[in-house]
Amino acid sequence: MKTRRPQAAATVAAVIAGVGLAGFGATGIAFDIVGVLMAALAAATGAEEAVQLPLDWPMIAARAAALVVGTALLVSAVRRRRRARCACRRCGRPPVPTSTAGGGRRAWDRLSVGAGYATVVLAAGYGALKAQWGLGGTIGLDDPQAFGEVRLWSSGMGDTALLALIAMALGLGFARTWRPPLRMPRWLPLTAAFVGCVMLVPVGILGIGYRIATVLGVAQVSMAGVSLWVFDVIYAWFLSMGLAMGLAAAGYHYRTRGVCRSCGRGRPAFT
Repeated sequence: MKTRRPQAAATVAAVIAGVGLAGFGATGIAFDIVGVLMAALAAATGAEEAVQLPLDWPMIAARAAALVVGTALLVSAVRRRRRARCACRRCGRPPVPTSTAGGGRRAWDRLSVGAGYATVVLAAGYGALKAQWGLGGTIGLDDPQAFGEVRLWSSGMGDTALLALIAMALGLGFARTWRPPLRMPRWLPLTAAFVGCVMLVPVGILGIGYRIATVLGVAQVSMAGVSLWVFDVIYAWFLSMGLAMGLAAAGYHYRTRGVCRSCGRGRPAFT
């Protein structure tokens, strides 16, 4: 008992520190990533930027470092918890499988597959909105000239539409379960999904909070020319898409992890 308490305290401390650091890093990482993409696209094409996102390189580095360290602390906490349960530290499988694992696994698979298809639909909706703005469409605009001479290849339009296409591909791949002969390493789509969730979920939460603040009169929407319903919908859209992508990625991970190289438990992912 005396040895377990310090271990439990260390696990709790790692979780608290990890959540704090990862939360700080995630709050602005989406704007950092999109800002870098927009700056690179503007430099390459010389096109007008639809949205101005100034780059604060020291803060970008601080957020990235906090996200990496926070994620590492959370992973270490998970491994500590697994060791305390006598489960494999690498895969988390218990020494003796439970009798109800089969039914729970099937329900989990159905839920995660549905989340993958939901990711496709949500990403398609966002990508279509940005693409039609880049092509001169006015859906969601109070002022038809809000974006001036912006085109599809302008930063903030085509690049974010491309990110939506990547999210669609991830959602579809997770739902359909990528298999050989694509020979895609599992860590590649899972890492992309992690980055996507880190971008979408904090922005969705912050955006919803910001919209509530505007309703209460504490803040004010400053993007002139864009309809208010866009702000009401898009942040909830981001949050839903991030959560769906995370759930779909988790399901893909569990379906394809195969036989653990550490404990030897599990079964082949593809038969």
